[in-house]
Amino acid sequence: MNTYRIQSYEDIRDSLRVRLMDIKRNPETLQNSVYQPVGCGLALVAYMELPEEIADGGIANVPAKLASGLADANPEAILEDAMERSVSHSHPKLCAIQDMLFGSMTGMEPENYLTGGDAPEDTLLVLTTEDGRLGASALFYPGMKEKIGEIVGKDYFVLPSSIHEVLIMPDNGQMTPMELAKMVKEINDNEVSPQDLLCSRVLRFRADTQELSVAADAERRREMER
Repeated sequence: MNTYRIQSYEDIRDSLRVRLMDIKRNPETLQNSVYQPVGCGLALVAYMELPEEIADGGIANVPAKLASGLADANPEAILEDAMERSVSHSHPKLCAIQDMLFGSMTGMEPENYLTGGDAPEDTLLVLTTEDGRLGASALFYPGMKEKIGEIVGKDYFVLPSSIHEVLIMPDNGQMTPMELAKMVKEINDNEVSPQDLLCSRVLRFRADTQELSVAADAERRREMER
């Protein structure tokens, strides 16, 4: 069995990336990892892309003990480098959901509204990365929430589809936050695998205040009703 020996921070710097995790669902993992809360009960976690010769590649969260044991490394620097490399290597894309679903059938690449073009009004959008892996973290790329607000042109909801993507739904008043949260909860319970589950909270971005907050939490309401 091959071993992955880390002797200095430079050994892992270029392999660093960030992923998004729910704090309440992952207390033990976060306790032993380098992470930063970003609000709404979520955290950005630094992880490493492992070499192909180590168990055919894969990823591993950066252990907190490793951060304290390496020279020139601290949690803040690791997270900063991890975000920088995610932005430069895991490019984000924001596409209409129908283009994502049927693009492979038509052979056409879905239009990425982050790089230009006008998104259809009141259309459900998908935010992820080009490789589609752990793409929910793109929501917290610098300036991303605000840029989506400019593209949508109004307040919008964030529906946590999985750790790989989130859905962006313009707030057109057709569904209440709680209705959306119940829908997300049902989908999570029945269609999303446990390892891909992010959370069941619906978030809302307000264009006037430029703030992201929890709009509704079906799990919390169900616990209160009990």
